Amino acid sequence: MSEELDHQGADFQVTYGNRTLNYQVKKTSFSREVRQDRPRARQPLPGEFIEISYKVPIYDHIRQPYQLNGREFYSDYRQFKETYLDTGMLKVWPNGFVVFTPLVFVQKKGEIDNTL
Repeated sequence: MSEELDHQGADFQVTYGNRTLNYQVKKTSFSREVRQDRPRARQPLPGEFIEISYKVPIYDHIRQPYQLNGREFYSDYRQFKETYLDTGMLKVWPNGFVVFTPLVFVQKKGEIDNTL
């Protein structure tokens, strides 16, 4: 991510064929963390803007997803698992860091390829 792209509303930019794709990643969480949306850039970037949103449970529930009874997941983790982990969209590293898999980008590539 470059500072210039960030000021223009994109976290990173991809050029595929003759298309420019501007990706904006938005994380929300089940915690009390509050984020404000940034104002739109005065000179927007050329190309298509794609927002990738994901919602993560609190860190303690990623580290230990089972409730005290040891049989059921916490509800925030269960939702996260069903929506992102089971679909292959996200992966959690052993340190709790959450990363995107190539799936998100392969899907967009497929959409573009189908229009050619």
